[in-house]
Amino acid sequence: MSLLAAAGPQLSPVGISTGAATLLVGVVMLLHVQFAAFQQGGAILVPLTDFLGMVRKDERQSRFAHGLLKTMAVVFAFGTALAVFAVMVLFTGLWGHFWVKLLRVMFWPLVIEAGAFVTEVAAIYTLYALWDRLAAVRPLRIGLGIVLAIDEFVQMLMINVVASYMLTPRPAFNVPLILFNPTLVPLEIHRLVGNLAFTGALIALVAGVRFLRARTPEERSHADWMGHFGLVIAIALTALQPLIGWEYLKELQLHAYASWYDMMMGGLSVAFLFQIFLLGLIFTAGIFFMWRRVHAAGIRSPILGICALLSLAAWILAAIPYTVGFTYESAVAASANAPIWQGGTIIPFGAMIPWKITALVAMTFVSITAVTVYLKQNSLGHLRWGEARRGQAMLLVTVGVSVSLIMALMGYIRENGRGPFLITGHMLINQQQNFQAPTAPGPALNGAPPSSVGTGPGPQG
Repeated sequence: MSLLAAAGPQLSPVGISTGAATLLVGVVMLLHVQFAAFQQGGAILVPLTDFLGMVRKDERQSRFAHGLLKTMAVVFAFGTALAVFAVMVLFTGLWGHFWVKLLRVMFWPLVIEAGAFVTEVAAIYTLYALWDRLAAVRPLRIGLGIVLAIDEFVQMLMINVVASYMLTPRPAFNVPLILFNPTLVPLEIHRLVGNLAFTGALIALVAGVRFLRARTPEERSHADWMGHFGLVIAIALTALQPLIGWEYLKELQLHAYASWYDMMMGGLSVAFLFQIFLLGLIFTAGIFFMWRRVHAAGIRSPILGICALLSLAAWILAAIPYTVGFTYESAVAASANAPIWQGGTIIPFGAMIPWKITALVAMTFVSITAVTVYLKQNSLGHLRWGEARRGQAMLLVTVGVSVSLIMALMGYIRENGRGPFLITGHMLINQQQNFQAPTAPGPALNGAPPSSVGTGPGPQG
Protein backbone atom coordinates (compact mmCIF):
# COMPACT_ATOMS: atom_id res chain seq x y z
CA MET A 1 0.00 0.00 0.00
CA SER A 2 2.77 2.44 -0.89
CA LEU A 3 0.39 5.00 -2.37
CA LEU A 4 -1.72 5.00 0.77
CA ALA A 5 1.39 5.67 2.78
CA ALA A 6 2.16 8.76 0.67
CA ALA A 7 1.57 12.13 2.24
CA GLY A 8 -2.04 13.25 2.08
CA PRO A 9 -3.67 16.58 2.85
CA GLN A 10 -3.29 17.80 6.40
CA LEU A 11 -6.28 16.99 8.56
CA SER A 12 -8.22 20.06 9.59
CA PRO A 13 -11.12 20.02 12.03
CA VAL A 14 -14.65 20.32 10.64
CA GLY A 15 -17.63 21.41 12.67
CA ILE A 16 -19.28 17.99 12.66
CA SER A 17 -18.72 14.71 14.45
CA THR A 18 -17.53 11.53 12.75
CA GLY A 19 -20.89 9.93 13.46
CA ALA A 20 -22.84 12.78 11.85
CA ALA A 21 -20.50 12.82 8.83
CA THR A 22 -20.95 9.05 8.44
CA LEU A 23 -24.73 9.40 8.66
CA LEU A 24 -24.79 12.14 6.01
CA VAL A 25 -22.75 10.08 3.56
CA GLY A 26 -24.81 6.98 4.31
CA VAL A 27 -28.18 8.63 3.68
CA VAL A 28 -27.08 10.43 0.51
CA MET A 29 -25.29 7.43 -1.00
CA LEU A 30 -28.04 4.93 -0.19
CA LEU A 31 -30.48 7.22 -2.01
CA HIS A 32 -28.06 7.59 -4.91
CA VAL A 33 -27.61 3.82 -5.14
CA GLN A 34 -31.36 3.38 -5.63
CA PHE A 35 -31.36 5.86 -8.53
CA ALA A 36 -28.20 4.33 -10.05
CA ALA A 37 -29.64 0.80 -9.81
CA PHE A 38 -32.80 1.92 -11.59
CA GLN A 39 -30.72 3.58 -14.31
CA GLN A 40 -28.77 0.42 -15.08
CA GLY A 41 -31.81 -1.84 -15.00
CA GLY A 42 -33.81 0.59 -17.11
CA ALA A 43 -30.99 0.96 -19.64
CA ILE A 44 -31.18 -2.80 -20.28
CA LEU A 45 -34.98 -2.96 -20.43
CA VAL A 46 -35.46 0.04 -22.79
CA PRO A 47 -33.72 -1.48 -25.87
CA LEU A 48 -35.03 -4.95 -24.98
CA THR A 49 -38.69 -3.91 -24.87
CA ASP A 50 -38.26 -1.64 -27.89
CA PHE A 51 -36.83 -4.61 -29.81
CA LEU A 52 -39.71 -6.85 -28.70
CA GLY A 53 -42.16 -4.18 -29.79
CA MET A 54 -40.56 -4.03 -33.23
CA VAL A 55 -40.35 -7.80 -33.73
CA ARG A 56 -43.83 -8.56 -32.38
CA LYS A 57 -45.37 -5.39 -33.78
CA ASP A 58 -46.65 -4.73 -30.25
CA GLU A 59 -47.18 -1.04 -29.60
CA ARG A 60 -47.67 -1.78 -25.90
CA GLN A 61 -43.99 -2.78 -25.63
CA SER A 62 -42.89 0.35 -27.49
CA ARG A 63 -45.12 2.56 -25.34
CA PHE A 64 -43.62 0.98 -22.24
CA ALA A 65 -40.04 1.48 -23.50
CA HIS A 66 -40.72 5.16 -24.21
CA GLY A 67 -42.34 5.71 -20.81
CA LEU A 68 -39.43 3.99 -19.05
CA LEU A 69 -36.91 6.14 -20.93
CA LYS A 70 -38.74 9.35 -19.99
CA THR A 71 -38.74 8.29 -16.35
CA MET A 72 -35.02 7.52 -16.54
CA ALA A 73 -34.29 10.97 -18.00
CA VAL A 74 -36.01 12.66 -15.05
CA VAL A 75 -34.58 10.33 -12.40
CA PHE A 76 -31.08 10.62 -13.84
CA ALA A 77 -30.94 14.36 -13.12
CA PHE A 78 -31.80 13.92 -9.44
CA GLY A 79 -29.57 10.88 -8.92
CA THR A 80 -26.63 12.68 -10.52
CA ALA A 81 -27.18 15.71 -8.31
CA LEU A 82 -26.91 13.46 -5.24
CA ALA A 83 -23.66 11.95 -6.53
CA VAL A 84 -22.12 15.36 -7.32
CA PHE A 85 -23.15 16.65 -3.88
CA ALA A 86 -21.57 13.62 -2.23
CA VAL A 87 -18.26 13.98 -4.09
CA MET A 88 -17.90 17.77 -4.04
CA VAL A 89 -19.25 18.47 -0.55
CA LEU A 90 -19.33 15.35 1.63
CA PHE A 91 -16.26 13.44 0.46
CA THR A 92 -14.07 16.45 -0.19
CA GLY A 93 -15.24 18.52 2.76
CA LEU A 94 -15.80 15.91 5.48
CA TRP A 95 -13.59 13.01 4.38
CA GLY A 96 -10.87 14.82 2.43
CA HIS A 97 -7.94 12.78 3.71
CA PHE A 98 -9.62 9.50 2.73
CA TRP A 99 -10.95 10.84 -0.58
CA VAL A 100 -7.58 12.11 -1.83
CA LYS A 101 -5.88 8.86 -0.88
CA LEU A 102 -8.58 6.84 -2.64
CA LEU A 103 -8.26 9.04 -5.75
CA ARG A 104 -4.56 8.27 -5.93
CA VAL A 105 -5.15 4.53 -5.92
CA MET A 106 -8.36 4.52 -7.99
CA PHE A 107 -7.32 7.21 -10.47
CA TRP A 108 -7.85 5.26 -13.71
CA PRO A 109 -11.08 3.49 -12.72
CA LEU A 110 -12.54 6.84 -11.67
CA VAL A 111 -11.37 8.51 -14.90
CA ILE A 112 -13.11 5.76 -16.90
CA GLU A 113 -16.21 6.16 -14.73
CA ALA A 114 -16.23 9.92 -15.39
CA GLY A 115 -15.90 9.33 -19.14
CA ALA A 116 -18.77 6.83 -19.01
CA PHE A 117 -20.85 9.41 -17.17
CA VAL A 118 -20.37 11.94 -19.99
CA THR A 119 -21.28 9.31 -22.57
CA GLU A 120 -24.33 8.37 -20.51
CA VAL A 121 -25.57 11.97 -20.53
CA ALA A 122 -25.17 12.16 -24.30
CA ALA A 123 -26.85 8.80 -24.94
CA ILE A 124 -29.83 9.13 -22.63
CA TYR A 125 -30.82 12.65 -23.65
CA THR A 126 -30.18 12.07 -27.37
CA LEU A 127 -32.45 9.04 -27.18
CA TYR A 128 -35.00 11.03 -25.19
CA ALA A 129 -35.04 13.95 -27.65
CA LEU A 130 -35.07 11.89 -30.86
CA TRP A 131 -37.29 8.98 -29.82
CA ASP A 132 -40.17 9.81 -32.17
CA ARG A 133 -37.91 10.85 -35.05
CA LEU A 134 -35.98 7.58 -34.81
CA ALA A 135 -39.21 5.56 -35.15
CA ALA A 136 -38.61 5.46 -38.91
CA VAL A 137 -35.19 3.84 -38.32
CA ARG A 138 -36.07 1.58 -35.41
CA PRO A 139 -32.82 -0.46 -35.46
CA LEU A 140 -30.84 2.75 -34.99
CA ARG A 141 -32.96 3.66 -31.97
CA ILE A 142 -32.47 0.19 -30.50
CA GLY A 143 -28.73 0.44 -31.20
CA LEU A 144 -28.52 3.74 -29.33
CA GLY A 145 -30.32 2.07 -26.43
CA ILE A 146 -27.74 -0.73 -26.46
CA VAL A 147 -24.96 1.88 -26.34
CA LEU A 148 -26.64 3.34 -23.25
CA ALA A 149 -26.83 -0.13 -21.66
CA ILE A 150 -23.14 -0.82 -22.34
CA ASP A 151 -22.20 2.59 -20.96
CA GLU A 152 -24.19 1.92 -17.77
CA PHE A 153 -22.44 -1.43 -17.43
CA VAL A 154 -18.98 0.16 -17.68
CA GLN A 155 -19.90 2.89 -15.22
CA MET A 156 -21.26 0.42 -12.65
CA LEU A 157 -18.24 -1.85 -13.14
CA MET A 158 -15.83 0.99 -12.31
CA ILE A 159 -17.78 1.88 -9.18
CA ASN A 160 -17.72 -1.78 -8.16
CA VAL A 161 -13.95 -1.80 -8.65
CA VAL A 162 -13.73 1.00 -6.09
CA ALA A 163 -16.24 -0.54 -3.66
CA SER A 164 -14.72 -4.02 -3.79
CA TYR A 165 -11.20 -2.61 -3.38
CA MET A 166 -12.23 -0.79 -0.20
CA LEU A 167 -13.49 -4.08 1.25
CA THR A 168 -10.76 -6.45 0.03
CA PRO A 169 -7.81 -4.22 -0.99
CA ARG A 170 -4.75 -5.42 -2.83
CA PRO A 171 -1.35 -3.66 -3.30
CA ALA A 172 -1.98 -0.11 -4.50
CA PHE A 173 0.92 -0.14 -6.97
CA ASN A 174 -0.40 -3.21 -8.82
CA VAL A 175 -3.17 -2.09 -11.19
CA PRO A 176 -4.31 -5.60 -12.26
CA LEU A 177 -4.69 -6.66 -8.61
CA ILE A 178 -6.58 -3.45 -7.86
CA LEU A 179 -8.99 -4.04 -10.73
CA PHE A 180 -9.50 -7.76 -10.10
CA ASN A 181 -9.52 -7.99 -6.34
CA PRO A 182 -11.25 -11.06 -4.82
CA THR A 183 -14.74 -9.63 -4.39
CA LEU A 184 -15.06 -7.73 -7.69
CA VAL A 185 -16.60 -10.44 -9.90
CA PRO A 186 -19.26 -11.68 -7.42
CA LEU A 187 -20.10 -8.08 -6.48
CA GLU A 188 -20.50 -7.08 -10.15
CA ILE A 189 -22.75 -10.05 -10.92
CA HIS A 190 -24.70 -9.54 -7.70
CA ARG A 191 -25.36 -5.88 -8.44
CA LEU A 192 -26.11 -6.37 -12.14
CA VAL A 193 -28.73 -9.04 -11.42
CA GLY A 194 -29.99 -7.09 -8.42
CA ASN A 195 -30.36 -3.86 -10.39
CA LEU A 196 -32.47 -5.60 -13.02
CA ALA A 197 -34.63 -7.22 -10.32
CA PHE A 198 -34.94 -3.86 -8.55
CA THR A 199 -36.07 -2.14 -11.74
CA GLY A 200 -38.64 -4.86 -12.34
CA ALA A 201 -39.91 -4.48 -8.79
CA LEU A 202 -40.25 -0.71 -9.18
CA ILE A 203 -42.20 -1.25 -12.41
CA ALA A 204 -44.49 -3.65 -10.52
CA LEU A 205 -44.92 -1.11 -7.71
CA VAL A 206 -45.86 1.71 -10.11
CA ALA A 207 -48.19 -0.65 -11.96
CA GLY A 208 -49.89 -1.63 -8.71
CA VAL A 209 -50.50 2.01 -7.79
CA ARG A 210 -51.76 2.78 -11.31
CA PHE A 211 -54.11 -0.20 -11.19
CA LEU A 212 -55.58 0.98 -7.89
CA ARG A 213 -56.12 4.46 -9.36
CA ALA A 214 -57.29 3.35 -12.82
CA ARG A 215 -60.67 4.66 -13.96
CA THR A 216 -60.98 3.19 -17.45
CA PRO A 217 -60.65 -0.38 -18.79
CA GLU A 218 -57.70 0.70 -20.92
CA GLU A 219 -55.82 2.05 -17.89
CA ARG A 220 -56.54 -1.13 -15.92
CA SER A 221 -55.42 -3.31 -18.81
CA HIS A 222 -52.08 -1.53 -19.28
CA ALA A 223 -51.38 -1.41 -15.53
CA ASP A 224 -52.22 -5.11 -15.22
CA TRP A 225 -49.82 -6.03 -18.05
CA MET A 226 -47.10 -3.74 -16.69
CA GLY A 227 -47.39 -5.28 -13.21
CA HIS A 228 -47.12 -8.77 -14.69
CA PHE A 229 -44.04 -7.76 -16.71
CA GLY A 230 -42.25 -6.11 -13.79
CA LEU A 231 -43.04 -8.85 -11.28
CA VAL A 232 -41.77 -11.66 -13.52
CA ILE A 233 -38.46 -9.81 -13.94
CA ALA A 234 -38.21 -9.12 -10.20
CA ILE A 235 -38.92 -12.67 -9.04
CA ALA A 236 -37.01 -14.51 -11.77
CA LEU A 237 -33.81 -12.51 -11.20
CA THR A 238 -34.12 -12.38 -7.41
CA ALA A 239 -34.20 -16.19 -7.51
CA LEU A 240 -30.57 -16.08 -8.68
CA GLN A 241 -29.38 -13.88 -5.83
CA PRO A 242 -28.98 -16.50 -3.05
CA LEU A 243 -26.46 -18.44 -5.15
CA ILE A 244 -24.58 -15.29 -6.19
CA GLY A 245 -24.68 -13.96 -2.62
CA TRP A 246 -23.28 -17.25 -1.33
CA GLU A 247 -20.28 -16.94 -3.66
CA TYR A 248 -19.77 -13.32 -2.56
CA LEU A 249 -19.81 -14.31 1.11
CA LYS A 250 -17.34 -17.14 0.49
CA GLU A 251 -14.90 -14.63 -1.00
CA LEU A 252 -15.40 -12.42 2.04
CA GLN A 253 -14.77 -15.35 4.36
CA LEU A 254 -11.51 -16.12 2.55
CA HIS A 255 -10.21 -12.56 2.09
CA ALA A 256 -11.95 -10.35 4.71
CA TYR A 257 -12.76 -12.71 7.54
CA ALA A 258 -13.51 -9.99 10.08
CA SER A 259 -16.18 -8.50 7.79
CA TRP A 260 -17.68 -11.92 7.13
CA TYR A 261 -17.76 -12.72 10.84
CA ASP A 262 -19.44 -9.39 11.66
CA MET A 263 -22.15 -10.09 9.06
CA MET A 264 -22.71 -13.69 10.10
CA MET A 265 -22.26 -13.67 13.87
CA GLY A 266 -21.43 -10.13 14.95
CA GLY A 267 -23.17 -6.79 15.13
CA LEU A 268 -24.44 -6.91 11.54
CA SER A 269 -26.03 -10.36 11.87
CA VAL A 270 -29.37 -8.85 12.91
CA ALA A 271 -29.41 -6.70 9.76
CA PHE A 272 -28.45 -9.77 7.72
CA LEU A 273 -31.31 -11.72 9.29
CA PHE A 274 -33.75 -8.93 8.37
CA GLN A 275 -32.38 -9.09 4.82
CA ILE A 276 -33.28 -12.79 4.66
CA PHE A 277 -36.72 -11.93 6.07
CA LEU A 278 -37.27 -9.43 3.25
CA LEU A 279 -36.04 -11.95 0.69
CA GLY A 280 -38.62 -14.46 1.89
CA LEU A 281 -41.32 -11.79 1.78
CA ILE A 282 -40.44 -10.95 -1.83
CA PHE A 283 -40.64 -14.58 -2.95
CA THR A 284 -43.81 -15.39 -1.02
CA ALA A 285 -45.71 -12.25 -2.04
CA GLY A 286 -44.61 -12.65 -5.66
CA ILE A 287 -45.64 -16.30 -5.91
CA PHE A 288 -48.92 -15.59 -4.13
CA PHE A 289 -49.56 -12.86 -6.72
CA MET A 290 -49.02 -15.34 -9.55
CA TRP A 291 -51.40 -17.85 -7.99
CA ARG A 292 -54.13 -15.27 -7.38
CA ARG A 293 -53.63 -13.65 -10.80
CA VAL A 294 -54.12 -16.99 -12.56
CA HIS A 295 -57.13 -17.67 -10.33
CA ALA A 296 -58.62 -14.28 -11.29
CA ALA A 297 -58.47 -15.43 -14.92
CA GLY A 298 -60.64 -18.43 -14.01
CA ILE A 299 -57.78 -20.97 -14.09
CA ARG A 300 -57.16 -23.42 -11.27
CA SER A 301 -53.44 -24.03 -10.70
CA PRO A 302 -52.71 -26.40 -7.79
CA ILE A 303 -48.99 -26.21 -8.58
CA LEU A 304 -48.90 -22.44 -7.95
CA GLY A 305 -50.89 -22.93 -4.75
CA ILE A 306 -48.39 -25.53 -3.52
CA CYS A 307 -45.50 -23.24 -4.49
CA ALA A 308 -47.05 -20.42 -2.43
CA LEU A 309 -47.34 -22.71 0.63
CA LEU A 310 -43.80 -24.05 0.24
CA SER A 311 -42.45 -20.52 -0.12
CA LEU A 312 -44.26 -19.48 3.06
CA ALA A 313 -42.81 -22.47 4.96
CA ALA A 314 -39.29 -21.74 3.68
CA TRP A 315 -39.71 -18.06 4.61
CA ILE A 316 -40.63 -18.95 8.19
CA LEU A 317 -37.65 -21.31 8.47
CA ALA A 318 -35.23 -18.75 7.01
CA ALA A 319 -36.43 -15.99 9.36
CA ILE A 320 -35.75 -17.93 12.59
CA PRO A 321 -32.93 -16.18 14.50
CA TYR A 322 -29.95 -18.22 15.62
CA THR A 323 -29.90 -16.73 19.08
CA VAL A 324 -32.43 -14.99 21.30
CA GLY A 325 -29.81 -12.28 21.88
CA PHE A 326 -28.70 -9.84 19.23
CA THR A 327 -25.45 -11.59 18.27
CA TYR A 328 -23.65 -14.90 18.72
CA GLU A 329 -20.91 -12.96 20.50
CA SER A 330 -23.37 -11.85 23.18
CA ALA A 331 -24.40 -15.48 23.73
CA VAL A 332 -20.75 -16.51 24.14
CA ALA A 333 -20.04 -13.58 26.48
CA ALA A 334 -22.99 -14.59 28.67
CA SER A 335 -21.94 -18.28 28.56
CA ALA A 336 -25.33 -18.97 27.00
CA ASN A 337 -24.18 -20.53 23.72
CA ALA A 338 -26.29 -23.63 24.28
CA PRO A 339 -29.73 -24.65 22.94
CA ILE A 340 -32.69 -22.95 24.59
CA TRP A 341 -33.92 -26.28 25.96
CA GLN A 342 -30.61 -26.54 27.86
CA GLY A 343 -30.92 -23.08 29.38
CA GLY A 344 -29.01 -21.21 26.68
CA THR A 345 -30.10 -18.66 24.08
CA ILE A 346 -29.26 -20.62 20.90
CA ILE A 347 -32.04 -21.72 18.52
CA PRO A 348 -30.40 -24.50 16.48
CA PHE A 349 -33.04 -24.30 13.74
CA GLY A 350 -31.82 -20.75 13.00
CA ALA A 351 -28.30 -21.87 12.01
CA MET A 352 -27.12 -21.02 8.53
CA ILE A 353 -26.01 -24.58 7.87
CA PRO A 354 -28.10 -26.57 7.20
CA TRP A 355 -31.39 -24.77 7.94
CA LYS A 356 -31.12 -21.36 6.31
CA ILE A 357 -29.30 -22.83 3.33
CA THR A 358 -32.10 -25.37 2.94
CA ALA A 359 -34.72 -22.61 3.13
CA LEU A 360 -32.90 -20.42 0.58
CA VAL A 361 -32.44 -23.32 -1.85
CA ALA A 362 -36.12 -24.21 -1.45
CA MET A 363 -37.21 -20.61 -2.10
CA THR A 364 -35.01 -20.48 -5.19
CA PHE A 365 -36.34 -23.65 -6.78
CA VAL A 366 -39.95 -22.95 -5.78
CA SER A 367 -39.82 -19.45 -7.29
CA ILE A 368 -38.28 -20.76 -10.54
CA THR A 369 -41.04 -23.38 -10.74
CA ALA A 370 -43.74 -20.78 -10.04
CA VAL A 371 -42.44 -18.38 -12.70
CA THR A 372 -42.27 -21.21 -15.25
CA VAL A 373 -45.85 -22.35 -14.56
CA TYR A 374 -47.13 -18.77 -14.55
CA LEU A 375 -45.48 -17.90 -17.87
CA LYS A 376 -46.88 -21.08 -19.40
CA GLN A 377 -50.39 -19.94 -18.44
CA ASN A 378 -49.67 -16.59 -20.07
CA SER A 379 -48.27 -18.18 -23.24
CA LEU A 380 -51.46 -20.23 -23.56
CA GLY A 381 -53.44 -16.99 -23.59
CA HIS A 382 -55.20 -17.63 -20.27
CA LEU A 383 -54.32 -14.23 -18.80
CA ARG A 384 -56.50 -11.39 -20.06
CA TRP A 385 -55.15 -7.99 -19.05
CA GLY A 386 -57.44 -5.95 -16.85
CA GLU A 387 -58.91 -8.88 -14.91
CA ALA A 388 -56.63 -8.50 -11.89
CA ARG A 389 -58.08 -7.56 -8.51
CA ARG A 390 -57.11 -4.94 -5.94
CA GLY A 391 -55.48 -7.63 -3.80
CA GLN A 392 -53.04 -8.48 -6.57
CA ALA A 393 -52.23 -4.77 -6.97
CA MET A 394 -51.38 -4.55 -3.26
CA LEU A 395 -49.07 -7.57 -3.63
CA LEU A 396 -47.24 -5.75 -6.44
CA VAL A 397 -46.75 -2.75 -4.16
CA THR A 398 -45.50 -5.06 -1.38
CA VAL A 399 -42.88 -6.64 -3.65
CA GLY A 400 -41.72 -3.23 -4.91
CA VAL A 401 -41.32 -1.75 -1.42
CA SER A 402 -39.58 -4.89 -0.13
CA VAL A 403 -37.03 -4.94 -2.95
CA SER A 404 -36.30 -1.24 -2.39
CA LEU A 405 -35.72 -1.91 1.32
CA ILE A 406 -33.49 -4.90 0.67
CA MET A 407 -31.39 -2.88 -1.78
CA ALA A 408 -30.76 -0.21 0.86
CA LEU A 409 -30.08 -2.85 3.51
CA MET A 410 -27.56 -4.67 1.31
CA GLY A 411 -25.66 -1.41 0.84
CA TYR A 412 -25.74 -0.74 4.59
CA ILE A 413 -24.40 -4.20 5.42
CA ARG A 414 -21.68 -4.11 2.77
CA GLU A 415 -20.38 -0.67 3.74
CA ASN A 416 -20.58 -1.22 7.50
CA GLY A 417 -18.92 -4.60 7.12
CA ARG A 418 -15.60 -2.77 6.75
CA GLY A 419 -15.85 -1.16 10.17
CA PRO A 420 -13.82 0.20 11.83
CA PHE A 421 -12.04 0.75 8.50
CA LEU A 422 -12.70 2.95 5.50
CA ILE A 423 -10.25 0.78 3.55
CA THR A 424 -9.94 -2.61 5.20
CA GLY A 425 -6.71 -2.93 7.12
CA HIS A 426 -5.28 0.39 5.89
CA MET A 427 -7.40 3.38 6.88
CA LEU A 428 -9.58 3.77 9.95
CA ILE A 429 -12.88 5.66 10.04
CA ASN A 430 -11.95 7.59 13.16
CA GLN A 431 -10.05 10.71 12.00
CA GLN A 432 -9.29 8.94 8.67
CA GLN A 433 -5.81 8.00 9.88
CA ASN A 434 -3.62 5.47 8.12
CA PHE A 435 -3.43 2.10 9.84
CA GLN A 436 -0.32 0.00 10.23
CA ALA A 437 -1.16 -3.68 10.39
CA PRO A 438 0.36 -5.52 13.38
CA THR A 439 3.40 -7.69 12.65
CA ALA A 440 2.03 -10.60 14.69
CA PRO A 441 -1.26 -12.25 13.74
CA GLY A 442 -4.14 -12.02 16.17
CA PRO A 443 -7.92 -12.39 16.41
CA ALA A 444 -8.76 -8.79 15.43
CA LEU A 445 -12.43 -9.56 14.87
CA ASN A 446 -14.17 -6.42 16.13
CA GLY A 447 -13.56 -7.36 19.73
CA ALA A 448 -14.72 -10.99 19.50
CA PRO A 449 -13.25 -13.24 22.20
CA PRO A 450 -10.61 -15.53 20.69
CA SER A 451 -12.38 -18.58 22.07
CA SER A 452 -15.56 -17.76 20.18
CA VAL A 453 -14.02 -17.18 16.77
CA GLY A 454 -15.09 -19.88 14.33
CA THR A 455 -16.28 -22.23 17.07
CA GLY A 456 -19.99 -21.55 16.87
CA PRO A 457 -22.25 -24.16 15.30
CA GLY A 458 -23.59 -21.67 12.75
CA PRO A 459 -24.14 -17.99 12.04
CA GLN A 460 -27.30 -16.16 13.01
CA GLY A 461 -27.72 -14.43 9.65
